[in-house]
Amino acid sequence: MISAKKALVIGLGISGRSASRFLLSLGYKVTGVDQKKIDPILGLEVLEESKFTSLEGFSLVVPSPGVPSKHPLIEEALSKGIEVIGEAELALRHMKQKAVAITGTNGKTTVTSMVEHVLCSSGKKAKAVGNIGSALTEYVLLGDLNEIAVVELSSYQLETLSCAPFQAAVILNITPDHLDRYGTMQEYALAKIKIEKCVKPGGALYVYKQVAKEYGQLFTLPYVSFGAELTGHDLINERAAWLLCKHLGVSEEAFQEALKSFKKPSHRIEFVKVVGGVHYYDDSKGTNIDAVIKAVESLQGNVVLIAGGVDKGSSYMPWKEAFQDKVRDMVLIGQAAPKIKEELALFFNVKIVDSLESAVDAASKIARPGDAVLLSPGCSSFDMFRDYVHRGKEFQRFVGLLGEES
Repeated sequence: MISAKKALVIGLGISGRSASRFLLSLGYKVTGVDQKKIDPILGLEVLEESKFTSLEGFSLVVPSPGVPSKHPLIEEALSKGIEVIGEAELALRHMKQKAVAITGTNGKTTVTSMVEHVLCSSGKKAKAVGNIGSALTEYVLLGDLNEIAVVELSSYQLETLSCAPFQAAVILNITPDHLDRYGTMQEYALAKIKIEKCVKPGGALYVYKQVAKEYGQLFTLPYVSFGAELTGHDLINERAAWLLCKHLGVSEEAFQEALKSFKKPSHRIEFVKVVGGVHYYDDSKGTNIDAVIKAVESLQGNVVLIAGGVDKGSSYMPWKEAFQDKVRDMVLIGQAAPKIKEELALFFNVKIVDSLESAVDAASKIARPGDAVLLSPGCSSFDMFRDYVHRGKEFQRFVGLLGEES
């Protein structure tokens, strides 16, 4: 009797659990490990990572996206010739649906949602998956074969991607982010640019002009540059979505008509309410330096900025020039607060508080009628919240407690 192939899944969050179910469907015997104790999962051997002892007999290792490439189990697997692939690669090797892909530091969820909306509004079946919505392995296991998969990909997912399932793909931008993982901007850019190898022969790769200008020398395959005449990020996002939709057969008239009913996902410079003449905005998804700059630029008048969380390795000094004559005051929270204060206290009024509720209260006392209070953290949320959605909802709840809308 031939024994089942063995696979190890590292990290049992949403992605890891989905990958485990998919591997079980392929006939693998699956062991899942996590840093914390996990309740039993049907069909899986589940262990705390510290109790996993040997890779003997394993033929495949699937790390979750947040697991660093230097993880000891990954390095051991590679040294023993065991294949290591991510959840995205595992799924895309088996995907039968027509697919397009979107990556970039900022805006990828908005563009992914926009493409899905336009395709559906134009009479085509489509589903946003990947770094948004369903995990890719879950979609491949359960999804409609007649749908177009609109796949959002993070740099973490792209690191281990090698197959070429996409009809077309777009790189929206590459700005400082995740330098705690990559160390240099070139390494981060190379992770994003891996998407070029994932487009089918005869497909199209669209690259925003600034990316082409700064990192063109890192590309090895042809691409189409776009957006030379555009400056606003909403217009750039729309152009990127149009290029993918056009590639899939949507007319410009149908695209423009569908845009009229499109609503941006929540927590992206989302207006919350007006209290005492002050406008409050939730940009909890603004988790890197450039995203915060774009959010501040998009607002009228003076801005009281609430920022901070888990530092991602970038300097906050770009805010000095970008915020001049726009931001007077910053209210800081989380692990990154002392670093932000150290870099920027000479140029702005900076106050550190111990919670988001205190930050909303402090900002409401600082702001004057006509100002905007903006939550745009420039950092990850995991020191104080489950994720950016939890952080955004809590911000909206605290703003709601301030008083009646004026």
